[in-house]
Amino acid sequence: MVGLTVRIDPYPDLGHQLSTWVSGYLWAQDLGVPYLGGEVTKDTRGLFALTEMTAPAPGGRVVQRRLAATGFETEPWALPALQRVVDGAAGRSAQPWVGRLALDQRRWDQTPAAASLRRAVLGGYLGRELVTAESGSGYIAIHARRGDIGPQTHPDRWLGLSYYERLVAEIRTVRRFEQMPIRLYTSGDAADLRDLEGLGVRISDSGDRDHDFVAIAAARLIVAAPSSFGFFAALVSRAPVIARVPWWHRIPDTGRWFAYDSSSGLDTTRLARALSPEDE
Repeated sequence: MVGLTVRIDPYPDLGHQLSTWVSGYLWAQDLGVPYLGGEVTKDTRGLFALTEMTAPAPGGRVVQRRLAATGFETEPWALPALQRVVDGAAGRSAQPWVGRLALDQRRWDQTPAAASLRRAVLGGYLGRELVTAESGSGYIAIHARRGDIGPQTHPDRWLGLSYYERLVAEIRTVRRFEQMPIRLYTSGDAADLRDLEGLGVRISDSGDRDHDFVAIAAARLIVAAPSSFGFFAALVSRAPVIARVPWWHRIPDTGRWFAYDSSSGLDTTRLARALSPEDE
């Protein structure tokens, strides 16, 4: 096998497509083979320079072989099963070939790709904007998912006003963040969150997607929504991240990551000690 590729569903939004792409990137590392990537059709302007993370396309004639789906990488049988599929395909191939992962192949922990994703954004068309924003005046960024979900249709992903009111109050008890401006970013109607403006939160619900991504990633503190878009901005960032759990990818509760359960509250003592980019 001369490389691994992925087929990315062309219909979901950017965050979902990136999740599929990163899954392939990490499985290629596990298999010890070059990663050839896949087409992220929703990144039309080059927010991510993903060629920074891929190997050159193989020359000459190669065939592509679909690999059967396997489990999450945390399951002890998953990688050996995928390796057996690769070995079986290799035994049937008389010429160079590329393996293609199953559509939406699972990957629980995507945080190992964080540093590479940051390099990809720095190499993209807004890389300079990210560096400039990170060196500017500090602010807290909240990403709230709205527009494509609702409290009835997606109760597992919907975070309401009371959730954000409590979290903002907890964040304000940390001296470093007690006066820092808070900006809330969403691509949908944020009418249900307008009361947060009384707490000093500035709501941006009509911005450009790529520029919002960079603005979130450049913040001194990120509150990530249950959304692949906000999660990837958090991966690219160097700042502390507060993210609601459970979610469909691993949210660490160590280092700059805070796995937030509203029933137990925010570890404000650890947040006070966490390094922000300006401290490094």
